[in-house]
Amino acid sequence: MKIILFGAGENARRFIRYSPAAKMVEIVGIVDNDSSKWGNKFEDRYVIEKPEIIRNIEWDIIVVCFHGFDEIFNQLGNEYQIDRKRMICVNELIVPSQSNLGTVRLDCNYDEYYNVNELMPDKVIASNQFEEFYFHRHHRIMNKWWHYFEIYDTFFSKFKNRKIRFLEIGVYKGGSMQMWKEYFGKGSTIVGIDIDDSCKEYEEEHVHICIGSQADREFLEQVSKEYGPFDIILDDGSHQMEHQIITFETLFPLLKENGIFICEDCHCAYSARYGGAYKKEGTFIEYSKNFADYVNSQFIDFDEKDKLPFYADDIKACHYYDSMVVVEKAHRGYSFVTEFSQ
Repeated sequence: MKIILFGAGENARRFIRYSPAAKMVEIVGIVDNDSSKWGNKFEDRYVIEKPEIIRNIEWDIIVVCFHGFDEIFNQLGNEYQIDRKRMICVNELIVPSQSNLGTVRLDCNYDEYYNVNELMPDKVIASNQFEEFYFHRHHRIMNKWWHYFEIYDTFFSKFKNRKIRFLEIGVYKGGSMQMWKEYFGKGSTIVGIDIDDSCKEYEEEHVHICIGSQADREFLEQVSKEYGPFDIILDDGSHQMEHQIITFETLFPLLKENGIFICEDCHCAYSARYGGAYKKEGTFIEYSKNFADYVNSQFIDFDEKDKLPFYADDIKACHYYDSMVVVEKAHRGYSFVTEFSQ
């Protein structure tokens, strides 16, 4: 397959260097709207061209390596009359055997490359209720990394049919509100937070939408007071580093005993777009690394232990996954060891 990469930035560089599919296709051109990049070398192998070369070379697919995917799709359609079926996002070209699918299974040759849109939904074999809902049930738009469904099933299964209270920060198009409601049952209370007033239209029986910012501690406390205490809190909101930390510090102490707090899309901690960078102080990833000390707080020197936050003894465990941090809440109590034989 011959492809053109549209966007000569971080996403294109990451695709060329790390995507298994990049080694199986022929990159015939790299284009960008930024005229200051035209003529420059890219990854020592390509020359960045103006978009007009699309008219003059042979290609099969344009791979858009740009955060504003819709903007580029519209440009290509309006200016060059290119069919939408011949355009894909950079993350949609996959080699299943080398992709993080979680527990999702595919009816295909795992060692070939695919436009993932051509596999959904008919070639998808679901392994749990979340996957079944996402791929095979009618619902509003939902944007989810595939491996998240396995993690949801691992930590949420114990809450099924228990009339729990669930909070998701970031409603988007409302699809996940439907998924949570079906999974946990109609007796549960599902609450969404978003800054977009239009999300109010996704309210229905047992689903409540609160409009406000996750950076507003008083607002978060009010939501918890009105609809909580919550059994599960999932932060899929702004992904801004400061906002994620404010949300955790405000809501984790208000979470129910034996509850779960999840911060999603933590890969943003490595992106300047969200105020992050590798090992940069103040990202949620760096902040959460302190949780390893909190879990072992019983063994820290007395003077140092007194400096820990009051909720340190309530972090039972912290689990790291690709793009996700899962924190279990339970007061650990005083740990002890015995020596025994019988």
